[in-house]
Amino acid sequence: MGISINIAIQLARIAPLLKDCKSGVMLGRQAMHFRPPDWKPRLIASLETLGINTTEEEIFQDDGFCEAYLSKIGWPKMESLDFSDIEGAEYIHDLSYPINENLEQRFDLIYDGGTTEHVFDIASAFRNVDAMLKDGGIFVSCVGADGWFGHGFYQIGPDIPWRYWHASLGYNVLGVWTFSRHGTEAPRVIEDPTGKPRGGEFSYTKPQFIFYVVQKTPRASEPKPVIQSHYINY
Repeated sequence: MGISINIAIQLARIAPLLKDCKSGVMLGRQAMHFRPPDWKPRLIASLETLGINTTEEEIFQDDGFCEAYLSKIGWPKMESLDFSDIEGAEYIHDLSYPINENLEQRFDLIYDGGTTEHVFDIASAFRNVDAMLKDGGIFVSCVGADGWFGHGFYQIGPDIPWRYWHASLGYNVLGVWTFSRHGTEAPRVIEDPTGKPRGGEFSYTKPQFIFYVVQKTPRASEPKPVIQSHYINY
């Protein structure tokens, strides 16, 4: 998965949350997916409303990747980690397996732009993200939530940010939203489903991404068991 119009806008919206981040890595080198002719001017106009004045030449690289765009919207220098070097990633590692010691607590920002859903051992991928983040580091994830049947191994619900990252690992949740790939509707805020009937289930009419931002806090004990919100008071 790469960066389409609504993802690009959301990445710019949350950039102020990343102001203290200095070292970052993407899980899979992300490309800018902007084939529809109206998307580029629409992005420029949306960035202007956020106080970011730019041009297409400044934010769209000749090779199609996203580093120039992320830099322009205020993200730190971003490297890439992938299981192959085919797209020029700086770090080569299969997230199904534990990371090497040289990657432990190395980054203060990690971006998952649709990679973990393609890792069969997705729990291992999440544990690797936790291991690679410094205390105070931020994890930003944008993956398929609903209507992406056959796209990856998994589609993600609100229990991942709220019950895994927050309730189990103790991360602070800085925001959780859903939005469609190219529609114009505003992102929908996703609150903690814990204690809500059936975990706050919701039906969508268009394929959706779930986009969340969580921040690691120092942990003095082992993570708590991960229990889905449906079953907290079972």
